[in-house]
Amino acid sequence: MQNAELLAHYEAQLGSIIWKLLGLIEMETPTSEKSRLDELGDWMATWADELEAKVNIHPLSEVGNVVECRWNDHYAAAPIIICCHMDTVHPLGSVDQYPTHATEEHLYGMGAYDMKGGIVLAQTVIEDLIKRDAMPKRPIVLLLNSDEETGSQHSRPIIENVAKDAALVLVMEPGPAEDTIVTARKGVGIFEMTAWGRSSHAGSNPEAGVNAIIEMAHQIAKITALNNVELGTSVHPTIIHGGTKHNVIPEECRVTINVRVRYQREAERVLEALSTISHNPFLPEALVYLTGGMMRPPMEHNALMIQTVETLAKISPFPIQEFSKGGGSDGNFTAAMGIPTLDGLGPTGGGAHSNDEHVYLPSLPRRAALLDAILTRWPLA
Repeated sequence: MQNAELLAHYEAQLGSIIWKLLGLIEMETPTSEKSRLDELGDWMATWADELEAKVNIHPLSEVGNVVECRWNDHYAAAPIIICCHMDTVHPLGSVDQYPTHATEEHLYGMGAYDMKGGIVLAQTVIEDLIKRDAMPKRPIVLLLNSDEETGSQHSRPIIENVAKDAALVLVMEPGPAEDTIVTARKGVGIFEMTAWGRSSHAGSNPEAGVNAIIEMAHQIAKITALNNVELGTSVHPTIIHGGTKHNVIPEECRVTINVRVRYQREAERVLEALSTISHNPFLPEALVYLTGGMMRPPMEHNALMIQTVETLAKISPFPIQEFSKGGGSDGNFTAAMGIPTLDGLGPTGGGAHSNDEHVYLPSLPRRAALLDAILTRWPLA
C-alpha cells in the first residue's frame, strides 16, 4: 500500500481498535497478580494460536508467565521482535474506581496508555497482515512479558534469549508525542547504602556510641557529588531511614540511591565510585555496606541507533521525530546487546501510572500504519 492508503486503511479500523482496547482495559493485570496476568497471557496465546502462530509459554513462579508468539519461523531471515508488557501499575479495583470513558479525541482507562494500547496495535497489525496475505518473508515474534513495571528482573533472561538473533526489536511503549519515537533511554540503577555504628544513651553516654546518621550524612555528600549534568548522569538519595528513639544514638541508617545514566561508561564510573565510598567510612568505628545494582543498562543514541533511524526514515509513511527519555524499558536490554531497537512505538496520550491515564485516539491508526510499514518494508538483509 502507498502511504496515504495505508493510513486510511487503519483509520477505517479505529472503531475495532478501540473495542479491543476496551476489552484489555477491563482485564486488570497488576504486576503482583500472577493469576490475572496468566489469564491475559492464556487469552493472548489462544488468540495467536487461532492465527496459526507457534506459541511458547515461558513459566515463571513469582510473576506472570511470558508468552512468545511466532509466525513464519520457516523463513531464514532474522526475525523482528515486537516487545510488549501485559502488567500495569494499577491495583485491582482501579477500573471500577476510575471507570473507562471517552471524549471526542481521548480514551481514558487504567493501563490504556502503558501499555495495553501497544498490545492492541500489535494485534491489529498482525491480524491485518495475515488477512491481506502480506506478512513479511521473515519470522515475526510477539513477546509479552509480565513484570516490566518492576524492572523485568524475572523476564529479562527470556527477552534477551528470544531477541539475541533479531534483525530489529520494536518496543510498544507509549509514544512521547505525535509521530515521535524513543531512540535513547537512560539506564536505571537502584542501590541501598547502610551505615552501621553503635547505639548508646544520647544524654548520659553519647561518647560510647557511633552515630550511623552522622556517618551517612558524610557519605550522602559524596554520593551527590557523583552527579554529572553534562553527561546526563543523576545520582540521588531518595529514601532514608535511621534511628529508633530521640534519646538513642542511632546504630543504623539506610539510604536508597536512584541512579540514571545516559552512557554505559557512566554506569561503570558510578558503580566503582559507590563501591569506593562504601569501603571508606568517615567515622573510625563505623561500617558501610552497599547493595543493589544497575537494573537496566542505558539505551545509547550511538552509531547503531543512528543507522537504525536512517533506515526507518526511508520506509516510514510519515516523517518521524526522535525523543530521549529518562525512564527505562525492555528496549534498554536489547539495545545494550547491540540489536537495532526502536522504542515508544505505542499510541500517544498521557497520564501514565495515574488515574488520568489516557490514549490520544487519532494516534492509534497512525501508529498502526507505522508498525505495518516497519514490518513489511524493513530490509531482509
